[in-house]
Amino acid sequence: MIKRRRDFLAEAKAGLKEAHASRDILLSHTVKAIYEVNRAANLLYETLTEWYGVYFPELKVSEPSTFAKLVQSVNREQLDVEDIKAIVGEAKARELANKAKSSTGASLKKEDLAELTKLGKKLEDLYAYRTSLEEYQTKLAEEIAPNLSLLAGPELAAKLIAKAGSLRKLALMPASTIQVLGAEKALFKHLKKHTKPPKHGLIFQHASISTSPKAIRGKIARSLSTKLAICAKADAFTGNMIAEKLKAEFEERVKGLRG
Repeated sequence: MIKRRRDFLAEAKAGLKEAHASRDILLSHTVKAIYEVNRAANLLYETLTEWYGVYFPELKVSEPSTFAKLVQSVNREQLDVEDIKAIVGEAKARELANKAKSSTGASLKKEDLAELTKLGKKLEDLYAYRTSLEEYQTKLAEEIAPNLSLLAGPELAAKLIAKAGSLRKLALMPASTIQVLGAEKALFKHLKKHTKPPKHGLIFQHASISTSPKAIRGKIARSLSTKLAICAKADAFTGNMIAEKLKAEFEERVKGLRG
């Protein structure tokens, strides 16, 4: 009895060790980390724009990362075009210099501006870290699921694996489940309240679906999910590289649907 218990515990530990060694787990954690970094960056950017708006409300740029860099470089009272033209270009730098002269912002002490500069640097570092994580995610996805990554793109492949729980679990799913993976709330609403069923979940992020007319998105989603299911099986069980042919067939199907 004691020996059987020891054998059972040893087997359980071996299984747990094998699960922890799986590269799928690393990919899932990377996807989650990128989500959390994005959320933190968005909150910090919102805080920074509101806070810096007290000092220079006219400072407007489209890219959050550019704004973070400008916060560290701009002195509204002595704004030099040469200091910021490398960040925004000469035309935009001159525009900001002119706005600085007639700004309605409040004058701040050096220590106030120092805190804004620190936050700008933290935000810039966060964007750099996000880029690094995204590069790691791409490399990991292409290593674990080369077929999925080629057809769906590494980012979407990573998200599908993370949502499924593992590559093996994704490979065991039917195409119809992969099609609506990530749209569970809409699916449950359909089942409970008889609303329209979702046509796609995470795979909506694929350019072939998101950029297509609404009328044909469902057909494209079905075609894509079918190919993704085949790719997942190949990555999980055989290791054969089959995605190039499947991608060509899928693109031909999309071309036909778009007319």
